[in-house]
Amino acid sequence: MSKKIIPFIVAFVMICLVMGVAGVFAFSGLAAAEKFGSNTAWSQPYNTAESMKVIDLSGDGQDELFIQNAGDVSVYDGSGAVMWNFPYNASKTTLGDFNGDGVEDVLVYYPGTGMAVDAIINGEKTNIADTLEIGAAARIILMRFASGPQIVLGDTSGDLLSIGLDGKPLWKTSLGTEEVRGLDDAKIGGQVYLAAASHNGTVSVIDSQGKDIWQTGQEQLRRMRAFDLNADGDSEVLTGGEYGAFFIYNAKDGSVLFNKSLGQPVSEIREVELNGDPSSREIIVGGKDGGVWAFSFDGKTATQMWTGSLSDKVTEIAGIDINGDGKEEAVLGDDAGNVAVFTETGARNNLPTHSSGITRIDVGKLGSQRYVVIADYGEVQANKVDFSSIPGFQYTPLLVGVIVSFFILIIAAIFASIPPKPEMKVSFQDKSKESLEAERRMLKETIADVERLRKSGEVTGDAYLARLKRLRGDLADNESAYKTAGFSVKVETFQCPKCGGTLELGMDKCDYCGQVILS
Repeated sequence: MSKKIIPFIVAFVMICLVMGVAGVFAFSGLAAAEKFGSNTAWSQPYNTAESMKVIDLSGDGQDELFIQNAGDVSVYDGSGAVMWNFPYNASKTTLGDFNGDGVEDVLVYYPGTGMAVDAIINGEKTNIADTLEIGAAARIILMRFASGPQIVLGDTSGDLLSIGLDGKPLWKTSLGTEEVRGLDDAKIGGQVYLAAASHNGTVSVIDSQGKDIWQTGQEQLRRMRAFDLNADGDSEVLTGGEYGAFFIYNAKDGSVLFNKSLGQPVSEIREVELNGDPSSREIIVGGKDGGVWAFSFDGKTATQMWTGSLSDKVTEIAGIDINGDGKEEAVLGDDAGNVAVFTETGARNNLPTHSSGITRIDVGKLGSQRYVVIADYGEVQANKVDFSSIPGFQYTPLLVGVIVSFFILIIAAIFASIPPKPEMKVSFQDKSKESLEAERRMLKETIADVERLRKSGEVTGDAYLARLKRLRGDLADNESAYKTAGFSVKVETFQCPKCGGTLELGMDKCDYCGQVILS
């Protein structure tokens, strides 16, 4: 192979690698010039929110911000001013239309004379029940069963108690002896049932009489959600375990549709419409060690779309269509105060970091603006999140790849055009007689060495001929230098191996018989 071709072969391999990497960056979305940013519209001090929702609680068509922690229940208007506030200790809350007027109300489960339930309707508090025989508050939900509405309470000992809107107990059951970790409404054949789960790993779907439709067990459980992911009238129940187990159950019969070990405790599960396609639903799962997973569910099983990470425990997940393309972005917060936006491809964009851990995130319209509302351990902020993009920037890696490839070709051409290094040859010019004689002896010894190597079989063929020819050429140049310097040269002879004729040392062919001496 010609030495001039080798640089171009190396260049071709390097160009393939460069363009391959450029293609990955261009078509995977990793190099898209998309940027998400946020500006704080208003903030209010608030300590460790446990529940938060942007929702219309007054019936005026304008959303307010509902927020609750271990000490109070508050509502802010669109500008951040307090509309009303009630002190509650060790309470849990839920939202639902208690009185049937089409406006959401607040239900509070808290310790009273016994355990009690209040309804807060448009800022007015009403006691529904007191002295209830159930333990400390863990969960509360307003269920719209086909037979009528019920308020279901879950305590820290695994008990469930259902009461009517008049506060009278209807039924009671148990999920074990550990804290109730999830209450949600699940549909079967379009009808509403209760999905419930406790920390001991019990997962149940329960009817309006408190009877199990089915019940199963798994590893200790941290999160449970119910969504009708494929809009077929039957919900799916999603659970996240203490040791990383992620399950999707069919709410109809409890069969496992999907399960995967995520390698770390599951801290949050939410539905986010990442791809804008209503025929499949996307699920974002957050881990205690900061892991983030996106799954797409097609009605039969879930497929992992991408993975990402935050620096600490994922504490909240919300979906918002920030750039108006019909696809929601996932807004996540962690326990170190980081907030990040993940797109459909899993690309991460960081929003401003908070000074304390994120407790809740929600999205909605407050006043005339749509906000991402973020609560941390010390305050609640309404943030205007914006999006910017440079059209065509996505394909910049391809242009860069072409430019780099061009320079690689130029460098290869330069290397190919470099002339070969001239062969080193002994020079006999301007040397003394003693030096020429020493070089002559060296050449003769080397010729003798080559002959011995040929006879022993170590040097054969073209290599032997080329080496001997070069040495004899050097010997001829040595004799020429002798003559040029005016020194007498004693001609050395040898006998032709075929005819015995006397030949001058250095001849390749016998003048008498034609014998080729080198062969």
